[in-house]
Amino acid sequence: MSMTNDDMKGVYELLDKFMEKCNLVSEKHPYIVIILMHEYFRNIWPNDSFIEEKLSDDKLECIILCLKNCIDLIESIKNVGSYFNSEIFRNMLKKFETESNKEDELTQTVYGNLWDNLDNTYLINESKYVLENIFEKNDISINEIKGKTVLDMGCGSGRFTIGFAQLGAKMVTGVDLGVTGIEIGRKTSEELGLENIKFIKNNVLTLPFEDESFDFVFSKGVLHHTGDLENGLNEFHRVMKKGGKGYLYLYGSGGLFWNSRTKMREVMKKIPMNYTLRVLDIVGMPQKRYVFADSWYVPIEEHVSRKYLEEFLSSKFSKIQKVENTGDLNVNSMSNITYSNELWGDGELRYFITK
Repeated sequence: MSMTNDDMKGVYELLDKFMEKCNLVSEKHPYIVIILMHEYFRNIWPNDSFIEEKLSDDKLECIILCLKNCIDLIESIKNVGSYFNSEIFRNMLKKFETESNKEDELTQTVYGNLWDNLDNTYLINESKYVLENIFEKNDISINEIKGKTVLDMGCGSGRFTIGFAQLGAKMVTGVDLGVTGIEIGRKTSEELGLENIKFIKNNVLTLPFEDESFDFVFSKGVLHHTGDLENGLNEFHRVMKKGGKGYLYLYGSGGLFWNSRTKMREVMKKIPMNYTLRVLDIVGMPQKRYVFADSWYVPIEEHVSRKYLEEFLSSKFSKIQKVENTGDLNVNSMSNITYSNELWGDGELRYFITK
């Protein structure tokens, strides 16, 4: 079942009205904007286990009701006084601001702050399960990793780098441009006593390795933040051994979800990220929900169509296997929801790849 253009036009008009209202109160009431943005994000996500009482069993109706409720709430508080004009409040916000406006440095800062705020122990404990789930649910044995050299291309704080090491890889190399993530990864791997792992601070667009250096190349949710997706994909291909394998995850394109993220970033860039994290912490948002913050603050986010990506990968690799059984924004989980294409477009693009 699909929607008409007029149907979707009405939804986008509501979305634009919500963003306009958020803009109007973002200076007077930034904490309200943060909470409402978070609430909307939860409702446009296909499956959110933290929503105990749904506004409606129909996903689209649920989103529309959420937008209307958020708009009504902003209308009710827009003329309420604010502390923002006080010197104390202005000075408090300043301490949460970042110094750099350069896109690559800001991206590092955003993710560095996320790694600092997240419980890395929780992530490490979860990472082996996530990796096993990705492999086993797609009929690929996790034994593919044992005794192999693995590259984690854009490793962040080493969540999956460490997971691969624990699963028996011969040597795992994590590469990331962010200093904070690399330091956390090194510290955690040392605490765990892992010797089959190393971390290198470097740009994933210019990997410091010879051609065909790795048996398995892993890149999960990274290359669309580099500003040069095609070059990143070429590096992914270059360092993989002939006959080697890899896992790639990128953001798709189209649909209300991806368009909402772009609009939300325009509003949220006025509110310091560290302040946002503090507000979410105070109101009791689960730590793993902090991943929403990268949707709001990372300055570079490139979206690619499934058609384009599959054509590109097919021209480079001998085999590509679509991963459909993991994650929320995948073909299987979305196919059971009415209007899935209009809401989420191509979803998230996940592939196992053989060179």
